[in-house]
Amino acid sequence: MPAMLRTLGALPNETTWKVLRKDVTENIIVWDTTTVPNGTYFVRVIASDAPSNSSATALTGELDSAAFDIDNTPPTFASAAARVDGNRTVVTLDVKDDQSAIQRVEYSVDGEIWNAVFPVDGIADSRSEHYEIAIEGRVAARGITIRAIDSMNNVSTTQVDSPAAR
Repeated sequence: MPAMLRTLGALPNETTWKVLRKDVTENIIVWDTTTVPNGTYFVRVIASDAPSNSSATALTGELDSAAFDIDNTPPTFASAAARVDGNRTVVTLDVKDDQSAIQRVEYSVDGEIWNAVFPVDGIADSRSEHYEIAIEGRVAARGITIRAIDSMNNVSTTQVDSPAAR
């Protein structure tokens, strides 16, 4: 049964449906959402049995999806810095995302295993989180790799240099 998928509005004032596909016969349709801006969307499916029936008996139906978000932008890092505090290396940083909540932050020292780190407030649940990572001992010259993942699974990484010896 052919169907027409249409989207409505990443832009707040957009009210016109845009055709994504026309005359579709497949049961599953894949939409590359990297082709549209971040935002909140709806999909309307319009189905018709006109190709198999006369114009007098053809039927058409439509259904709108629930609102869903598209977010293709990874989190960003701000003010990442490392310092030596006694026998530990302490890294402080802020992670932000314009569209969705920060889901997870991890760090790796010298390319070893990834270690989970929690924000200072105890739970990653907002679009801006502050982190303090305490690592036992001094960090080697290669520094620390940090990666952040938002709730839409966009990933970004940054490198924090080892603090200078005093």
